[in-house]
Amino acid sequence: MPFPRMAGAFAICMFLQSSLPAMAADYCADIDSRRGWQQLSLPGGKISKVSYAGRWSVISGRVNPVGPRGYAGAEAQSLGPLYQYKFDQAYAFGEMLVRDQAGRTVPFAEFAALAVNSPDPEGVYAFRINDKDIALADNAGSIRVCVSMR
Repeated sequence: MPFPRMAGAFAICMFLQSSLPAMAADYCADIDSRRGWQQLSLPGGKISKVSYAGRWSVISGRVNPVGPRGYAGAEAQSLGPLYQYKFDQAYAFGEMLVRDQAGRTVPFAEFAALAVNSPDPEGVYAFRINDKDIALADNAGSIRVCVSMR
């Protein structure tokens, strides 16, 4: 009878799996430059790494795509006359903004630096490009944010 043998093997596999240390897991979200706040839920645990991939632009075809730190130098100066379209004047055009569950908004670089030291990161976070909702239609690109938890 093959069934009892399979049941025994299944029980051994389940025992071995339950005795292994918890593995890291990645929680990712693709943040679209043409949408406002977009959410990522994190479970309890410890953040081991925050990473990103991709680029976006606040005016497709007019300015080059950038990463989550947004525009700097000559490109930032060329966007200067459009400052009223920034979602948050304190940060660069195109910068990725992060809002935590308490409602605080910080730039992505600050979030990434502080997240690994957070004693309790569990909750819902929201991400967006620093561009007002009325100006999102001419944007292009997305940035994938991944938070590795252990």
